[in-house]
Amino acid sequence: MSFHALDALTPAAVQALAQACQALITAEGQIEASPQESAQLTALFPLLVGAAWPDDVEQRIPIGLSGLITQRRQRQQVMQLLTLLAFLEPQLETQKVVVLQRLAEELSIEAEVVQDLEEVCRGHVLKAFGDLYRRTFHDLNNDGVVKGYSRFILPMLGIGIDHVHQSSYEALQNASPGSLGEALHHYYEHNGFPYPGSRRGLPYDYVATHDVHHVIGGYATDPDGELQVLAFSMGLFPDHALLIAIPPLMQFQMGIADPLAGSVAPTLKDQLRAPAFATALERGSAVIGPIRDMHWNFWTWIERPLDDVRHELNVR
Repeated sequence: MSFHALDALTPAAVQALAQACQALITAEGQIEASPQESAQLTALFPLLVGAAWPDDVEQRIPIGLSGLITQRRQRQQVMQLLTLLAFLEPQLETQKVVVLQRLAEELSIEAEVVQDLEEVCRGHVLKAFGDLYRRTFHDLNNDGVVKGYSRFILPMLGIGIDHVHQSSYEALQNASPGSLGEALHHYYEHNGFPYPGSRRGLPYDYVATHDVHHVIGGYATDPDGELQVLAFSMGLFPDHALLIAIPPLMQFQMGIADPLAGSVAPTLKDQLRAPAFATALERGSAVIGPIRDMHWNFWTWIERPLDDVRHELNVR
């Protein structure tokens, strides 16, 4: 198992990537990596890169990394790996975030999102989350800030409830046995979750496909399952992987509350199981088909057998 795009890296690129990883977890020698961090790095590297951890890896950002890792898909997967490494320990360390920011700028991958992590390190949590929300509203749904927030707030007041999709969700109780629809109905019934777009639910355009990812991927809704479905979604949507990942990782790994999600998800700490996260990340990256559209109309698949859906989408 590995990221398919990273299989093609040259030996020099693999060495440089290892050096970037080592530079990150040690903040270029400013911090001593914990034994757990070092062990997880050497285990995760072959898992996602498809190459053994090399010998004699330096603790500084390699010169010319962007010249060795040139393809955008490779750079995205490198930044996903590096972001995972930045969250191995349950505290956000400024020196590591600075290194992550420099690597994101070097590779031209979501550097502005990493910059929000630097704001958190400075104690500007609300400012950072406000910017992350703005990016999420715009980049994922083409919403402005006012419209984005209103999607979350107005249904609580009985305004803007999504009645069209409510009837579709209610009809799931009659879905065919073994179908995606039956599994989705069980997901809501078993967990006691309100339907997306309902008065008590989160906005349809922001959570409906997330719930379907839980079902198709077979992920639970406890913190471990939420982190794994998060990784799965990062693999599905590499253009926005860090934007998708960072708020929940702060919520579940660092104990930094998300002002919006905190109302529906607990603020915990040290919940990340890196190997399981990496497996889900690689699994999502291998998926094919319309599920890779962030606004996939899964309703056209709702009566299909769940096993067939997984097979066609290459959800292994």
